[in-house]
Amino acid sequence: MQTTIDIIPSKQVDKQRWDHTVQASDNGLIYAQSQYLDAVTDHWDGLVINQYEQIMPLPWRMKAGIKYLYTPPFTQQLGLIGKHFDLPLNQIIKRIHASFRYGTVLLNAGNGQMSKATGAAPKSNLLLNLNASFDSVKSLFRKDHVKNAQKALKAGLIYTEHISIQDAVLFYASIQGEKTKHVSTAHYQQLIQFCNDHLLTNKQCFTRAVVDASGTVLSTALFLVDQKRIYNILNATNDIGKSAESNHLLFYSLIQEFAETNYLLDFEGSSIPGIKYFYEGFGCQEEIYSIWHYNKLPFPLSLIP
Repeated sequence: MQTTIDIIPSKQVDKQRWDHTVQASDNGLIYAQSQYLDAVTDHWDGLVINQYEQIMPLPWRMKAGIKYLYTPPFTQQLGLIGKHFDLPLNQIIKRIHASFRYGTVLLNAGNGQMSKATGAAPKSNLLLNLNASFDSVKSLFRKDHVKNAQKALKAGLIYTEHISIQDAVLFYASIQGEKTKHVSTAHYQQLIQFCNDHLLTNKQCFTRAVVDASGTVLSTALFLVDQKRIYNILNATNDIGKSAESNHLLFYSLIQEFAETNYLLDFEGSSIPGIKYFYEGFGCQEEIYSIWHYNKLPFPLSLIP
């Protein structure tokens, strides 16, 4: 049977079939759900193969009359999702090039062949399987992580769920905003609204924080949830919290809370060595995804990096 490859505007995508493919696939993550794409992207099209057997989100923007693919905020992995069968990768790549002459594409950890075919750059993600007792999971922690979490507890710090989505997001923005200038105030507000209006009612997001005895917030995190993973979307600690090891206590307690469940805790990795080293201390395993960047524009635009 001939493989059909279509690129469809998001308004014409069959959202029910799209989301079923995401949910039924091992590499279908929350970032590819249609409502999430609607919330965090400027625009998106859907690449659909053989009536939704395989799908691929294609977030896009327009600049100077050029339609190009880009990385939306709060999104780590997209790429091809769906049934595993021999795909005509060259045809898929040519089809994407024909619609988008320039772009950056996030390929998920199940897209090894696509990554190889496109020469995509590997990136590191970190996962922790929570399907074991807390004692068993804790045995994987670095000793200094256990020591620091216990230090925070002895100092009277408190792990709590009593922080609003807005407060958690704005706390993150106040600390990390200067380092993530590509994420605007409007992006944070869109995330807050989406979480409150959709994810919270469906139990697909939650917040946690660590506060001191007076209730002052030291560390916060916003997590998203699907049937596969708990996603560490936004995590921040202020200077006082760093000295008090509050973020050690936050993740120590979170893992204790969700131990013996079928979730993977997705730390979302980091290209920043210090952050990666911190997350690795909880006994994570590495997952490799990749970023494919290309430029098929005519000269001299082909010189744009």
